[in-house]
Amino acid sequence: MEDFEARYLEVMVGPDQIAAARALGPIHERQVFGRGIMLFDHADRGSLAALGEVRTPSLADLFVAVMGAQSAEAKGAAAVQGAAA
Repeated sequence: MEDFEARYLEVMVGPDQIAAARALGPIHERQVFGRGIMLFDHADRGSLAALGEVRTPSLADLFVAVMGAQSAEAKGAAAVQGAAA
């Protein structure tokens, strides 16, 4: 669990910081009440803290992010295969 807490971070940023947070390469992003919540893998806590409120994500949030990324990759691969046919 210590590795999880050190590896994954979630930051809640205001609308004025969304572009800067996206530039750091989040693995997942969602919007809540006009604020962006971004999940990062192996990001610098200090860099994220300069953008907003940093916390350790829940296991459920991480699961949704990883499964969403895998689903997007699968759809992209299917589209490439369909275009090649």
